[in-house]
Order: sequence, then C-alpha cells, then structure tokens
Amino acid sequence: MKKQLYLKTIKGKGRGVFCHTAISEGDIIEVCPVIIIAAEEFTALSTTPLMDYSFYFNKEENTLSLTMGFGSMYNHRQYPNAVYLLNREERQMVFTAHEQIKAHTEICINYGGEYGKDYSKWFVDREIIPL
Repeated sequence: MKKQLYLKTIKGKGRGVFCHTAISEGDIIEVCPVIIIAAEEFTALSTTPLMDYSFYFNKEENTLSLTMGFGSMYNHRQYPNAVYLLNREERQMVFTAHEQIKAHTEICINYGGEYGKDYSKWFVDREIIPL
C-alpha cells in the first residue's frame, strides 16, 4: 500500500511531514531520488536557503544532495521515529520507520543521521531554538 504523505505547518517549526495512515516499524516510508551538487557548487549553495534542505552526498568530497519527494522536508528530532539511509549507487535516500508511527503523527529524522545524536549546533548556527 502506497503511503499517503502530506505536509502540515507546525507552530515554531515550519512545515513537517505526516502520513494519513499508520506506519509499522521497519516499513519503508519513502524512497526519494537525489540530485547531486558538485563540490565546486558547495560554496554557492551554502549561501542560499537550499543549504538547509540538503544532505551530504559525500562529506569527504564536499558534495551535497538535494532529496526530492518529501525527503528534504522531514524535521529533526534527537530521538526520531524514522531513519534515513543514502544509497549512493542508486542515488536515492530511503526513509524507514524506526518505530510504529500513528496516522497523522509527524515523521521526524535525526539530522546527524545517528539515533540520539545531539545535533543542536545545526540549530545554533541558524539561530533557531529547537522544540
């Protein structure tokens, strides 16, 4: 069954991703194609709002990726209900439920990519107070 994802505005956070139906732990939420941003474009992109919606494709090479679908819209949570994995070969980002997610519950990831990792520097750098 295809997930029916949707965006909803959340006070103090902006837009977040939700699903009309419950999602079981381990279920794939979404498989998103990614657009690769070359290292020579890194500096130019980092001065735009798009930087806040990108993921490192290869940190050592300073390449970024913009994730299509809802991929760049998931909000951060230190202990998220979803995780993501970048498949560099297929140029896809796969989002999976880390736990049971009830219908109409915000789906969140950890921006550091590591469950429980404190990623407050990302917010401090942007003068955002995380909820």
